[in-house]
Amino acid sequence: MIGTTPNRDIVDWERSEDDGTTVYTIEYDAPVTEPTFQSSSLFGTSTGGPVPADDREIRFPDGETFPANELSFDAEGTTLRVRHGGESILGRIRRVLFPWL
Repeated sequence: MIGTTPNRDIVDWERSEDDGTTVYTIEYDAPVTEPTFQSSSLFGTSTGGPVPADDREIRFPDGETFPANELSFDAEGTTLRVRHGGESILGRIRRVLFPWL
């Protein structure tokens, strides 16, 4: 979702800071939706299974990489805004209560 796909290309992107939070605004040539990061099957792909949520990373057009569980997304038309604001409260609760997930 963050990069180009066979059906979608990045037209323009911008990195900015908003109160100490990194914000990427990425403009695509087609409408986008917010990423969900859910596995397509219960048992994962043939390459060894799904990647645990805490190990997922997103690479941005400038080469910067952030853990997926520290990002929030907002899609509107052809624009995707991604904010890096640290791990969410739900992520921290899940990690403490269910460390085996």
